[in-house]
Amino acid sequence: MRFVVIVSLCMLLITKGLADWPLFRGSADMSGVAKEQLQSPLQLDWTAEVGRSVMATPVISGSRVYVGSEEGRFVCLDLRNGKVLWEYEGGDTIQGAACIASGSVVFGSGDGILQSLDASNGKVNWKYETDGEILAGANLYHSDKDQADYVLIGSYDNFLHCVNLKTGKPKWKYETENYVNGAAGVYKGNIYFGGCDARIYCLDAETGKIGVSMDAENYIANSIVVSDNVAYVAHHGNRVAAFDLTVKKRAWEFGERDFPFIASPAVTGESVYCAGKDKRLYRINKATGAGIWEFKTGSGIESSPVVSGKSVFVGSGDGSIYAVNVDTGKEEWSYDIGESIRSSPAISQGRLVIGCDDGKVYAFSSKKN
Repeated sequence: MRFVVIVSLCMLLITKGLADWPLFRGSADMSGVAKEQLQSPLQLDWTAEVGRSVMATPVISGSRVYVGSEEGRFVCLDLRNGKVLWEYEGGDTIQGAACIASGSVVFGSGDGILQSLDASNGKVNWKYETDGEILAGANLYHSDKDQADYVLIGSYDNFLHCVNLKTGKPKWKYETENYVNGAAGVYKGNIYFGGCDARIYCLDAETGKIGVSMDAENYIANSIVVSDNVAYVAHHGNRVAAFDLTVKKRAWEFGERDFPFIASPAVTGESVYCAGKDKRLYRINKATGAGIWEFKTGSGIESSPVVSGKSVFVGSGDGSIYAVNVDTGKEEWSYDIGESIRSSPAISQGRLVIGCDDGKVYAFSSKKN
């Protein structure tokens, strides 16, 4: 009996760890794919007042949600009921998602400061200052060389910064030719990101030295996803494109209309899901770039889609959250909040959590029969 209890507790801890959403797109590769499946339709569990316009995507660890707002308020909420557990005045607008690891939660703000707080109580661990606004989400990299964790953050000082998670000391920084507005992705020991200089960068995570650089021809305001040495990019040139990093050439390009892509793509084994300012969510064949289906909403989309099982979830400028079937492209469920949604879904422990321009955070779960 004791053995069964121990095994059950271990499995519970493993499941809990897998279910966290500690980064902007759920994982360091920025793929936007949830580890668990939500069943539509969903029900509203709770709402929480955070502050003027919640554009940032919440991050989740254990039973806690962490998110900032446009007015600079950063809060920790109870995932179970939305209660504010602690709050911190960040000093300036917070638009990018935080990252959470090793008991610390780290986020950037419009005054150019990267801040680390104790995740349990909101006390400041350290601050790291850049020379430009930080509107990007933070990512994490674990070094096998020194066994330390590092925060990756882009800034409007044109640099991607790599900062020690524990100490706040810089490891390296890499200069681009313009703003770095999207969260960097990590894939097989390399860091991939784009910026307003319209280039795709591949850096060695240990040294920050450039490996591959390619011209995307249009500036990139979001995250790049790399899979099988192909970079998938949705950019301001109104197109979604795949770039083969081995031969340094564009493999394919997809675009139906002349509207920019601000949302980051989600990438699965066979498909790329992208949402654009043309009011549409697309499923694209990952190998060929051919469109499979499109789903139309009532306004432009800046929320980045997240795939969960057989559904893809996304918010829209029309004020609704949608669940769309990945096979058919048909709506499975929607919920009308009423104001624009620029935050992206975070899926953890049976809940979908998302911010809204009305200054609130919303939590949903699958309806109980």
